[in-house]
Amino acid sequence: MRDILFVDDLLNAYDLAVEKNDIARGQVYNLGGGPDNVMSIWAEFQPRLENLLGKSINVARGDWRPGDQRVFYADITKAEKELGWKPAVNVEAGVQKLFTWVKENKNFF
Repeated sequence: MRDILFVDDLLNAYDLAVEKNDIARGQVYNLGGGPDNVMSIWAEFQPRLENLLGKSINVARGDWRPGDQRVFYADITKAEKELGWKPAVNVEAGVQKLFTWVKENKNFF
């Protein structure tokens, strides 16, 4: 399980930190999708990606590595409270936007 954060939401958090510099100066904030934007990478992301591609994806999985976190999501409470920030792009919309961007920018890869 991973916390999914769309880049536009990250940039909005940076803008708010600059705008509210009197509050944010010297502070540390956890930024991520938070508990509302968590996805199992291969149990949920793979089927979404396969649906967008219109074909199946062959995946090889290995054992867990030492130090791997099985579940991760950021506690964004402080950023919400102090900066008024919360992710606006949910998982489904973010995956669609990422897919569209990659499809339109294949020349970068």
